[in-house]
Amino acid sequence: MIEAVERQDPAGGRQIARPTIDIFTSWWLTSFAIVLAALYLLYFVILYRAGIWIVDKAGVPIYTDFGCAWTAGLQALHGDAAALSDPAAFAKIQAALFPTSHSFYPNWPYPPTFFLLLAPLAALPYRSAFIAWDVLTLAIFVGGVYLVVPRRAASVLAAAAPFTAWNFLAAQNGFLTGSLLGGALLSLERWPTLAGIFIGCLTYKPQFGILFPVALVAARQWRAITGAAITAALLAGLSAVLFGTRSWALFPHELVAQTGLNFLSGEDSNWGYLQSVHGLARLLHAGAGLAWFVHSLIATALAIIIWRVWCSAVCWRLKAASLSAAALLATPYAFAYDMAALAIPAAFLAADQLERGLLPGDKAVWIGLFGAPLALLVTLGDNAHGPTFGGTPISLMTAIALLAAILRRAAVLPTEPIMPAEIPERSGCFAASCKV
Repeated sequence: MIEAVERQDPAGGRQIARPTIDIFTSWWLTSFAIVLAALYLLYFVILYRAGIWIVDKAGVPIYTDFGCAWTAGLQALHGDAAALSDPAAFAKIQAALFPTSHSFYPNWPYPPTFFLLLAPLAALPYRSAFIAWDVLTLAIFVGGVYLVVPRRAASVLAAAAPFTAWNFLAAQNGFLTGSLLGGALLSLERWPTLAGIFIGCLTYKPQFGILFPVALVAARQWRAITGAAITAALLAGLSAVLFGTRSWALFPHELVAQTGLNFLSGEDSNWGYLQSVHGLARLLHAGAGLAWFVHSLIATALAIIIWRVWCSAVCWRLKAASLSAAALLATPYAFAYDMAALAIPAAFLAADQLERGLLPGDKAVWIGLFGAPLALLVTLGDNAHGPTFGGTPISLMTAIALLAAILRRAAVLPTEPIMPAEIPERSGCFAASCKV
């Protein structure tokens, strides 16, 4: 959209029309996102053809985060998931599958329920599995954003977001996490049992579900709580039947080992890659005890905020936005690829802005939320293998800024009026919530 802005001509006193461009129109946003996504795709193709992404020029698999997951799925598929708990055996298995690599992950910290996804994926060759995982999870993720904001611009912006590109490059599980968060919050108001199923599935990465019990109890969503508990129990039982109970018996040991690796390392660790308050505290040279104390204070404050928001008359879209954003901040264990899920709270916020209008400064906030991570996406890591956000906590800062924008809107805007006949039948806090 081009608008005419009038200004005073100092010579003759006439009003002269000066055209300006609104980059927030649907056409501009869609065009920008398509061009940016196309550049990402071109970059990925260049990396692939150069033999430094997915497989090398000889077709040998290149070890990545996905390589660790694919290896775990392969072990589960062959009935030997317990071998993943032995660091020496795990390293030997990975070395056999990725002979050109020399450094491997020593632990497998995911719950055995994740094998339910990884084992079928491991039935595919590495290259096919890598591409299938990326494409399928991205499609589901972008589709979820479209359900929140049914506009083409929203979908292509989600695909072009900097954290989306980072997750796609690593073939990590940020898209899956975001899809489950979005599915749960989209379903919760009308289909709480279905929402509980999504939340139960989120236990594959339980650190992102820390605040869900707070919100569900505040909202008296007992059906969702029941659905989540039953789903988690069924998934755990199914994984035990298919992959053996020993993997569950060894799971606590793997968690302890991963905790030592990621939270108790020495001062020379690159804490900037840990995108959490805990990681930021360690980056600022705080000790492990102080970092845990600071993070616990922030997590407690987030829990109080979510309780108050979900017990208030705040619009449902903003409740969903606040919970999905806070969920990414409450965990001490998150990385840049996990922050692909920020598209979910961003979508709920955008949906409310489209419905009720922008606040002063909202456009500048959106430019910052998208622009700052994009500017750092091209920063090369120490080994120059690709973009790593330079080991800076940019995604943590983005999540904090997004949550602040959501809470500001929740505090400033009055709730939408509803007629008595439109008040939901559920009792409790939602009796005063706004109509979506």
